[in-house]
Amino acid sequence: MTYPTIKYSDDSEITTTGVYLLLKGLRFYEFYEELDKELRNSTDSEPKCVHCESNIASEPSTGKELIYLCKKVCNIIINVNGILDKCKNNTDDKPCQYMSYWLYNNVMSISNNLSLIRSLYHILRIFCNSRKPNFNNCILKNFNMDRNAFENKHILYEFLESYDDMKNKIDSHNELYTPLYCKHVKENFNFYNLIKDNCTNDTCEYSNDLRNFKKKFSNSDVLEFIYDKCDYIKTSCEQGSNEEGDVPCLREKGNSFLNLIFGNDTEDIIKVLLNVTIIFVPILAFFVILFKFTPFGKNLNKFKQDRKKSGHKKKEENIQDYMKNYAAYLDSEMKNRVHLGYHAT
Repeated sequence: MTYPTIKYSDDSEITTTGVYLLLKGLRFYEFYEELDKELRNSTDSEPKCVHCESNIASEPSTGKELIYLCKKVCNIIINVNGILDKCKNNTDDKPCQYMSYWLYNNVMSISNNLSLIRSLYHILRIFCNSRKPNFNNCILKNFNMDRNAFENKHILYEFLESYDDMKNKIDSHNELYTPLYCKHVKENFNFYNLIKDNCTNDTCEYSNDLRNFKKKFSNSDVLEFIYDKCDYIKTSCEQGSNEEGDVPCLREKGNSFLNLIFGNDTEDIIKVLLNVTIIFVPILAFFVILFKFTPFGKNLNKFKQDRKKSGHKKKEENIQDYMKNYAAYLDSEMKNRVHLGYHAT
């Protein structure tokens, strides 16, 4: 499964794939991978999970898929002991939170029908309560919001939860991976500034996540680390309020003139220059063909050669005149010397 904070990457497929592989090595995503594996291996044959069918309307579009998901998650809750213990961040209720985000993300990939989704969570809550001791007293949360709002919330939450692990990776001075981690940081800072002005009061579903994001990433020590390790500086945001004391947008140091023209991303600059090259190469090729292989080009070459011959001939005539004049000058000088020598004797 592709998770929102990875999917958000606005870069090319190669870089996106590289970021995806790197982030899968963080503890947060390792737990997601464990849950994905259990979901793939889970069956829908557990007898107790048949209640999913009677609690979720089997609508032609998405109901059957939600019933199938319900049965597989039910089987995990009932039969996979210690699933939450596989989360390496076992502080507070983090494993339960992570699984709640993971599940709702799966639900949103199937349906945006909040009524159907409430039915799903109603029956899952019953399964969770029946397995409280073995399921770490976890009740999987129904976020009760539409796909767009949840995706914004999920991206902010994922990045907040995975940043400290990512920070340790950046601080390890592995030059091969640091640029990709840093790019991921920059993209999530941009994302925060992109959405913050659309969520300005407490009724917004992800307002608390925005506050937590701002609190952490407007901290001067956190920013100084990013500036130093990623070789970034603060820059104005294309979207957002650019307030002091808020999360800044970032760009690489240097290239200030090119950044002013093309934007804050070095790769964007390269793309623009490549596009310009793509535009002008055919034009250059057109003129090469025009001058080399068409009657116009042949006539032009003939004209140039005639001018060259004419100029060469004129140059030869000038040299010959100069040599004649110089020979006459020498002859005159020699006669004068002979004449003077004769009279001297």
